Amino acid sequence: MGIISKKTWFSQCFLFVLFLFLNIQFSKESDTLSPGQSLSGNQTLISAGGIFELGFFTPGNSQNYYIGIWYKTLPNQTVVWVANRKEPISDHFSSELKLLEDGNLVLLNQSGAAVWSTNSTSTVHNSTTAKLLDNANFVISNALDSSGVIWQSFDHPTNHWLPGGKLGYKNKTNEEMNLVSWRSPENPAPSLFSLDVARNGTGHSHLLMWNDTHQYWNSGDWTGKIFTFVPELQKNFYVTNMTLVSNENESYFTYTNAIPNAFTRFVLEVTGQLRQYVWQENFGEWKFFWTRPTQQCEVHAFCGPFSVCNQKEEPLCVCMEGFEPKMEEYWKLEDHTDGCVRKAPLQCDGIEKKDRFLVMRSMFFPDNPESLAVGSVEECESACLSNCSCNAFAYDNGCSIWKGDLFNLQQLESGDKTGRNFHIRIAESELIQTSVKHKSVKTVLIVCAAIAGFCILCVLVAVILWRRRPTVLLERVDGRRNREQLESGFEDYFPLRVVKTVQNGEDVLALLDDRLEGNAITEELNEACKVACWCIQDDEKDRPTMGQVVQILEGVTEVSIPPMPGFLQHLTENPAEVVPYQEISSTTES
Repeated sequence: MGIISKKTWFSQCFLFVLFLFLNIQFSKESDTLSPGQSLSGNQTLISAGGIFELGFFTPGNSQNYYIGIWYKTLPNQTVVWVANRKEPISDHFSSELKLLEDGNLVLLNQSGAAVWSTNSTSTVHNSTTAKLLDNANFVISNALDSSGVIWQSFDHPTNHWLPGGKLGYKNKTNEEMNLVSWRSPENPAPSLFSLDVARNGTGHSHLLMWNDTHQYWNSGDWTGKIFTFVPELQKNFYVTNMTLVSNENESYFTYTNAIPNAFTRFVLEVTGQLRQYVWQENFGEWKFFWTRPTQQCEVHAFCGPFSVCNQKEEPLCVCMEGFEPKMEEYWKLEDHTDGCVRKAPLQCDGIEKKDRFLVMRSMFFPDNPESLAVGSVEECESACLSNCSCNAFAYDNGCSIWKGDLFNLQQLESGDKTGRNFHIRIAESELIQTSVKHKSVKTVLIVCAAIAGFCILCVLVAVILWRRRPTVLLERVDGRRNREQLESGFEDYFPLRVVKTVQNGEDVLALLDDRLEGNAITEELNEACKVACWCIQDDEKDRPTMGQVVQILEGVTEVSIPPMPGFLQHLTENPAEVVPYQEISSTTES
């Protein structure tokens, strides 16, 4: 019995080692699955030329596993196709991708349940193979007839369009062969962003990008060589022979590589932008050749509802004041689809407490405004406040209000002439909480008093300019006499120095009286200088109310960089009109 046990043990050991050896050889060398064969764990298929690999992968820091195809030889894994986008698995060692005898591929999870399948209706049994090709196409075909394709991954693209791939649809079944972006860099589930081929009576002439049902980009007409709105395709050194194929079964665009053995790919990013990438061997990384839309903020609803898109800042998307991310965990993964929600509900019917508006400057307005026939900004505000569905208003040569969710609000640069003031509605309770959070009441009162004094002084100067031209009275506000300022040149005139310092982004601490020895908070001083410059604008409509001044100094409302007041601009261009204080006194006395 002992001898038999040893032989049995030896046989089992031998078979186990042989099994491991065959699995290792299979994972290294095979590009094909036969009926009954499967992949699990770290086993993979590798295309004949060693270019692409298929197997289980996990994106980024995710704990989920997916069946995917990626470039075999590149240092950083670039996944170009995913099978089970909607149904990830948690244990790839106890799961398997299997080719069934009926010619279907099926992914079984750790419980043995099917989470993904090709669902083909082939009549071929026990004579099919699933093969990974060097163009990344995963093909199920009749082993006795290689041209008899039963199913192929090129008919079911995910977010990548590769050389030889298809972008179009099936004519008989209307099945789309389109691109749908990943939900986030760590989640390949389908997002709302898609790239489709347009269907019309004259053929399939252009590409369209969508956010769900909202179209936000058009490639322009297909000329036979390029799309009119993508001129980069005219002299594209990496892509050639882009063609439109149309027959009774399907209609699609496809292309080939212009440079043999070069890697290029089109990908619909999680940002909702289409990009063409080219692998730069010298740098060991992907370089994008062109992108559409060119600006991220042009992608419809990329930041979700009640958020602001700022092309010049990081992070790109931020919630409006008084709002917070609806799904914080998604925002951390750069998925802003769900946008923001109010921190406090509106108090539309409140008696003791009512809603208020915060002004946002230099904004590009959201979609779908509703026009109202009112004659002033006050009437526009009142009309919005009396409508419980109204979430925001703007008055720019007319009154516009917005109801429902707000999408595509953009923050523009302060010098952008297309930017306008936008008033967002929030609960009074939220306004109070925000005010307390940003500044103490004592600090606000002190700074307000200083700003009010400065504004009054500058307005008086403006009045004297208007009444006494070409004479001007310069007041001492920075610790130096007026004649000292004039003797050193008009450039030292304090209001002008303040405006130029703010506009040029210079150090505002240089404006302080030397006797203060720099004892000031730079951020607060900068805000004070900006609001002071708004207070002396020529047009009364451009000057903030004291309520708005308080909100700005509390940090509740942001203030943009002010333009040069007209009277200061006039004096800058006509310095001869500036007369010293003594001359004004002499003229007055005489």
